[in-house]
Amino acid sequence: MRLKRRFYDSSISLKNISKEYLVLSVVTGLASAFTIYGFFYVIRESFRIMSFGFDHLPNIISEYNRNLYNIFFAGLSVIFANSIIISLLLSKQQRVMSRLNPKRKRILNDQIFLNFNFSYWFAKISLVFGMFSMGFMDFDFLSYIWISYLLLFVLFLESWKGLSVIFTKNRFKIQFIHLIILVLLTLGLSRLDFINYKQIDELSIKSNPIYGLPHSNFYNDSNNRFYSKLSFKIDLDDNNQLKFFVYGKWAFLKDVQSIINEERASMRQELASFLKVRIIANKDIELKYIKILEAELYSISQQRIIYDVYNDDLLTTRFENRGIEHKISPFVLDFKQDTYTSSIPLPPLPFSEEKKIFENVLKIEIGETVKVDGITVPKNMLIRKFKNYINENTAFKYLYNEDSNYQNYITVLSSHYDAVYKLRKQNQTIFKDYSYENEQYKKEQRSLKEQFPINIIEQGN
Repeated sequence: MRLKRRFYDSSISLKNISKEYLVLSVVTGLASAFTIYGFFYVIRESFRIMSFGFDHLPNIISEYNRNLYNIFFAGLSVIFANSIIISLLLSKQQRVMSRLNPKRKRILNDQIFLNFNFSYWFAKISLVFGMFSMGFMDFDFLSYIWISYLLLFVLFLESWKGLSVIFTKNRFKIQFIHLIILVLLTLGLSRLDFINYKQIDELSIKSNPIYGLPHSNFYNDSNNRFYSKLSFKIDLDDNNQLKFFVYGKWAFLKDVQSIINEERASMRQELASFLKVRIIANKDIELKYIKILEAELYSISQQRIIYDVYNDDLLTTRFENRGIEHKISPFVLDFKQDTYTSSIPLPPLPFSEEKKIFENVLKIEIGETVKVDGITVPKNMLIRKFKNYINENTAFKYLYNEDSNYQNYITVLSSHYDAVYKLRKQNQTIFKDYSYENEQYKKEQRSLKEQFPINIIEQGN
C-alpha cells in the first residue's frame, strides 16, 4: 500500500499552497504579462516606423484600430502569464500534487507547450507578415482581427486541457470565473501605452505630411515609387504663404529655382530637359496656389509637370503613384509672384501658342459647377461635351474664380485629356507595333496629335 501511494498517488490538495508562494506566483505572472505586452507593443511600433520609408507616407493607426491591436496583444500576454502562474504553482513541492503524479506532468507539459511552442510559431508568422506588409504588399490585418480573438479563446481552452482533470467539481463555474478575470486583466493591460505614439505621429506627419489627393478617373502617368522623381508637396504656412516639402525639408517660392537647378545638375545633360516635377497637394487647396508654383516653374523653363491623383486601386496603391502629365502653358504667368527670379529673362513662348490665332475659343468656367460657354454641364457629361469641340482650330479657355479649387481643376483637366485620348484611339489604325522605331506608327501618332491637340488657355480673375 505504501508503494502504491508513493508511485500512483493522484490526490490533489490546493489548500497546501502557501499564501506567500501564491502571491509571489501571481506577481511574477503579472510582471510577465506586463513585459510580454511591452515587447509586442515595441515590436509593432518599430515595424510601423520602419514602414514609413517604403510608401513615403506615415503609417498612422486610428485609435479604434490601435485599441483592437492592443487588446489582442494584451490577451496574448495574459494567456502566457496565466500559464506561467500555473507552472510556478505546480513546479515547486507544495504537497499540492505528488511529484510522480501523471496529472501534474501532463499539466506542466501542456503549459510549456502553450508558452514556448506557440511563441515560436507566432514569432515566425508575425515576422513574415510584418515584413511583407511593411515593404511588399498591403495586408488588411483588421479584417482578420476577430479570428485572432478566437485564437485567444482557443489558447484559453488549451490552458484548461490539463486543469479540467483537477477541477472535476463545478469545473464550468470555475472556468467561467477564470475567463472573466483574464478578460478584465486583458482590458486593463490594453490601456497601457509604452511609447508616446501620438508624438511619433505628429513628427512623422510634420516631416512628411499626408495629402488628400484629388480624384480622377483618368491618368496618363504611372510612376513606380521606388524610382522617385522631384516632388513638390504644396502647403500653406500660418500666413497663407506657399511652402513646399522637397528633399525631406520645407522650402519657399524663392527656393524653387535653386531646387530645380540642383536637380538638373545631378542628371546627365541630355536627360535634364526631360525632368518632370510632380505636384502633390490637397484637393481642397485654392487653385491659385497651384498656378503660382506653375508660373515660377515656367519662369525657369520647367514646363513638364505631373499632377498626382488619388490611386483607388488597393492592389497597386503602395507601389504606384498615378498622375496626369501636363505641360505648363505661358498663360500661367498671370499668376507670377514677385521673387528674385523676376530679373531672369522668361523663356520664349512656343511658336504655336505665340503666333497661332484660334478660330474658336470655348470658355470653361471652373468652380463648384462647370460652365461651358455659360451653360452648366454635369461633371459626368464633360467628356462627351469636350469630344464635340476638340480640333486643331479650337482652344479651351479655362476661367478661374475664387471658388476654383484643385479638385475642380483636375476634374475638368482629366475630362479634357480623357476626351482627347479617346478620340486619338478611335482614329488610330496601327496597333500592332507601339515602338517608336516603327516609322508608320510615329507618323500616325504625330498626325493624331495635330488632329486632336490639347489647346488650353488659362485666365484667372
